[in-house]
Amino acid sequence: MTEENHKLVIYSDFICPFCYIGKVNAERIQEQNPGMEIEWREFELHPEGQPDASGAYMAQALENVKMLAKEYNIDMKPEVLTEVTSDSRKALVGFEYAKEQGKPEEYREQVFHAYWVEGKDISEDDVLREIAETVGLSPDGLLAAIQNDTYNTELRKSIRGAYDAGITGVPTYVYGDYKTVGAQPVSTLQRMIDAQKEKDMLESDPTGLSCGPEGC
Repeated sequence: MTEENHKLVIYSDFICPFCYIGKVNAERIQEQNPGMEIEWREFELHPEGQPDASGAYMAQALENVKMLAKEYNIDMKPEVLTEVTSDSRKALVGFEYAKEQGKPEEYREQVFHAYWVEGKDISEDDVLREIAETVGLSPDGLLAAIQNDTYNTELRKSIRGAYDAGITGVPTYVYGDYKTVGAQPVSTLQRMIDAQKEKDMLESDPTGLSCGPEGC
């Protein structure tokens, strides 16, 4: 695979705070690599429902989110992690509709913003209607799609594809033959991209002379 064919593939869920942090850093790395395409793939973090927001794990996760948001200078409300705790299923199904309507990037941006910047519950129909209006989608069409088995089936296919690819946590970044997990800084993402570029160069370099079975 040549370098220009690589995409930065990111598996994420709207309700994952580290996915929002990862989203911002991915956009920053895209600025450093003009022409590099980012492909987002959906992953449902809690299909069984959100964990107990008052537990010790979530309390520690909140502190980690606060730390990273400050370290990476990201505008967000970390407290959403324990104060809102939305179910992401509706928003994820809505993304399948947004893709069909040619508005996937706009929709994703607004869902992330509504949840992690404005602190809105993205499982509420009124919030999803507002998001639809903002990005130029039909609010009624979006809500109807969320109840439509066709779009739910597409989401299940996307999630199954993530599991088949060995994805067990988010955010997960894949670039060519390299993969990294977690809210990585821009420097780590750049090292992954550079490693793939170097690998591509070594594999395609026709000037490396060698000896073979026929002799030297």
